[in-house]
Amino acid sequence: MKSWMAMASGLALMGVAATAYGQNLYEPTRTLPDQGIQVRGWGSGTIAETDEMAFEGPGSIRISSRNYFQGGVIRYTKPIDVSSAFTDKAKLLLLTLNVPGFSGSSGGPTGAPGGFGAAGGPPGSGDGRTGGGGRAGGGGAAGAGADLGGSPTGGGGGATGDIGLRKLRVVVTTSDGKNAEAYIDLTSVVRDSRGWFSVGVPLQAINGLAATNKQITSISLSGDSVATFYLGQLRVLADNTPVFAEPDVRELNLAFGDEVTFTASGSAGSTPVKYTWDFNSADGIQVDAEGASVTRKFRREGTYTVTLTAVDIFGLKQPYTTTIKVVVNP
Repeated sequence: MKSWMAMASGLALMGVAATAYGQNLYEPTRTLPDQGIQVRGWGSGTIAETDEMAFEGPGSIRISSRNYFQGGVIRYTKPIDVSSAFTDKAKLLLLTLNVPGFSGSSGGPTGAPGGFGAAGGPPGSGDGRTGGGGRAGGGGAAGAGADLGGSPTGGGGGATGDIGLRKLRVVVTTSDGKNAEAYIDLTSVVRDSRGWFSVGVPLQAINGLAATNKQITSISLSGDSVATFYLGQLRVLADNTPVFAEPDVRELNLAFGDEVTFTASGSAGSTPVKYTWDFNSADGIQVDAEGASVTRKFRREGTYTVTLTAVDIFGLKQPYTTTIKVVVNP
């Protein structure tokens, strides 16, 4: 049995098509006190301004995390108003990071993300001893007290072993005492020659932010494994980069029973891409498989139109669709 491979060449991460609008939440060319920023550890995590590494200017913010509930908190002496930016689905929270020794897709699976305890208070308002457990499958932040430093409760929290950073947890706290959070996938990032990369999450995709007054008082960062990472810049800006995906072949000529592996690569700017495949458009476009690389065996002769659809994982951009012609001979 033959194995056919439709391999797409790697595409560099497309830059964010930013408008003139932008808010700096952390600017590396200025010191933290000059920006009205204070930092403190979350749980047993640590955070500090450092000159060990810099994206721009003299330094960055170093954060050491062990799991989703231990990292660093960036606090603002004056709340940052993102209410206007929130009305635009293209506006995102963009983080520029460097993770020494980062292997991207390495490491085993991690537990499901935990949620905030149902009865827990906002960061800084509790002692970490109250509050219910997290959502099923995840460990909740008990009480989220002392800047989210409470011990997680419930089972199956994020992985704590040194398996390679795969996801970043971002918790946004607003001046009305509410929390919002997002989990950012780091497994497909593209780093520059110095190891820096940018990842983002649309403001409208940050879970719970819509129900707040959108006056940010702090942003807490942690990872799903033991890791030290550097924050080079933190901004709110517009990402109007369209979704794009491309396989490296447009036609395949197969023998009956041949197995083919389709692989796609693409970009949606600073947000991850999800790929879905339909192997026969004649019966209507539907999802037959999902993933950047999928395998299919065509069991009947004929001509098939394979449809690849790429979407940003938050569903806020126009999907991109392209096709591949497959001829299966008797």
